[in-house]
Amino acid sequence: MRELSFHGVTVRFGAGRSALAAVDGVDLTVPAGSVVGLVGESGSGKSTLAKAAVGLVPTTDGEIRLDGAPLRARRDRRRLQMVFQDPYASLDPRMTIGASIAEAVPGRPGRTGRAAEVARLLELVDLDPSRAGSLPSGLSGGQRQRVALARALAAEPDVVLADEITSALDVSVQGSVLNLVRDLRRQLGLTMLFISHNLAVVRYVSDVIAVMYLGRIVEAGPAAEVLTSPRHPYTRTLLDAAPRFGVALDDPVPADSELLDDEPPSPHDPPPGCRFHRRCPIGPLTVPERTVCVEKDPQPAAADRPHRAACHFASDAAPASLEVPAR
Repeated sequence: MRELSFHGVTVRFGAGRSALAAVDGVDLTVPAGSVVGLVGESGSGKSTLAKAAVGLVPTTDGEIRLDGAPLRARRDRRRLQMVFQDPYASLDPRMTIGASIAEAVPGRPGRTGRAAEVARLLELVDLDPSRAGSLPSGLSGGQRQRVALARALAAEPDVVLADEITSALDVSVQGSVLNLVRDLRRQLGLTMLFISHNLAVVRYVSDVIAVMYLGRIVEAGPAAEVLTSPRHPYTRTLLDAAPRFGVALDDPVPADSELLDDEPPSPHDPPPGCRFHRRCPIGPLTVPERTVCVEKDPQPAAADRPHRAACHFASDAAPASLEVPAR
């Protein structure tokens, strides 16, 4: 497995006033042999970033590298494999799952060799090899997602990009798929970009957590540090929004602020300064003197702050200081 890195990557759709920067100057590294969890609200640009990596959408600016070498040729992109949110849509309903997996096996092994490899891959994802002759319609959602993982692994990729692979599954099935991801990482030393809008899911499988908001990475760091000492108020609100055992749901936390009830600003017209300031529980709407949040973009100096946080007050933003100020 190898390291995947994004350097100033921008993906823009349209032109002129109608242009939309779905991804805006993203810097992110997925170290070899690790799982990086990319989390954020729907529409934040997570899936677009992954699609840019595998070549499904063109980049407007920046560079995507694998072990430091730019990904340019189509054959380079094959070294990255993506697993999509809907396992049924990603599999040909007319092909058996064995044929779908065999199609991705590199080289030209004989029929016996292909069958043996398909059986090995199905066992790897905890499916009975006898299911190779089944059609996707004959499998459950969790089983189809396991097939999609097996198909991605069949190509012997350097990096796997998993895009919301548990969001379409029942809660009871999500846990088994997440356990499978952890087992595969341990057995194969997988390098993975694991995308989800659910921070509770991301924390279970990730070594590093990156938080995305309106096309930008607003915080990134070791999972344990980001979860216990978030430096960006948006990360804190995501944490507070996740149900936790032993914590009353009516506790006063930033996620309960009326400021966060609004939809995120339109990516067609992002706000000036900090992109989160119109919803921020510690921003100028609650602390009027913090006009810097409206006037100055915190992103350029993010590399110098803890967790590369795109927040002017990240350096002194211990969890306690992220509480909603008294009004």
